Amino acid sequence: MYSTSRIRRLRGYTFAATLLAFTSFACAQDAGGSLPPGVVAEQGGVQVTLTDIDAYAAKIPEKDRAGFFDSPKRIEDSIMTLLLRKQLAAEARKAGLENAPGVQARIEAATEDTLAQVDIEHLRATLKIPSFDELAHEYYLSHPDQFVVPGEIDVEHVLVSSKDRGADAAKAIVGKVEAEAKAHPDQFDALVEKYSDDPSKKDNHGLIADVASGKVVPAFAKAAKALKKPGDISPIVRTEYGYHVLKLVSRKPDTQRTFADVKAQLVEKLRNDWIDQQVAQHTGDMRGKPLNASPDLVASLRTRYMPPGTVTPEMAQKAANEAAAKKDADKAPAAKH
Repeated sequence: MYSTSRIRRLRGYTFAATLLAFTSFACAQDAGGSLPPGVVAEQGGVQVTLTDIDAYAAKIPEKDRAGFFDSPKRIEDSIMTLLLRKQLAAEARKAGLENAPGVQARIEAATEDTLAQVDIEHLRATLKIPSFDELAHEYYLSHPDQFVVPGEIDVEHVLVSSKDRGADAAKAIVGKVEAEAKAHPDQFDALVEKYSDDPSKKDNHGLIADVASGKVVPAFAKAAKALKKPGDISPIVRTEYGYHVLKLVSRKPDTQRTFADVKAQLVEKLRNDWIDQQVAQHTGDMRGKPLNASPDLVASLRTRYMPPGTVTPEMAQKAANEAAAKKDADKAPAAKH
């Protein structure tokens, strides 16, 4: 394991290297002379503008954009990606590839994808959003358990593994541990040292702190939460690691978060859920409009993109049926005239 100071130095070196690379990149762009207003970079006869960057950024969720661009390396990668894309596109235009069969359809499909996304964004932006303050308060009062912060629970445990000794032997040992722990809970530390197969016991002596934080497997956490008073001993608990017996060391009470604490977060969730519902309803209405489709063409899509010569199970079965029918017809007596 690295020390904290060494980790900090490594992070510092990484950031410095990244910053140096970005600075070198920026200097390289300026080496050829000043750029027109709004042009971020140019290469190979193409330019990337702030408008291009904005269009690129629009594909990133709004909540993630600031964090994405708060990185010299990602900025450089984005600019270089756009420059490469523009150079390839220019090369394609020069070769007349935009007029090649199927290319215009792909361009139109890309345009429609963009317009569809823009339409959804416009719908979200123009919705008349109601106030959710009252609904948030009602939700808070109706679901108090969702706003409880679990108190810290510390337990000691004995782990008896069945990996090397088998399930029956492990059950016998853990049964003995349970009986001794319930008879003498004050001697639980000795049981940990004598019986526990947990390799971390040499460091923590069987203590698992803050069990309610979600860092342990669900069955273990459930058993710990069921213990009420310090010194209480759990029944035998089975997990993927083996069999456990737990002793409650300490338990802090749960705390209820106030409405003021959670109001902003709750209002935002209700607001986002409502917007998603409106979008789903709008697109659902579109999907529900009368539909007219060609059954034959729809069915043909199953085999349209298969390599030539591919025989599907249906085709094989049809051929077999036809062969059998022909064989039966050949065996049938000739009709009398």
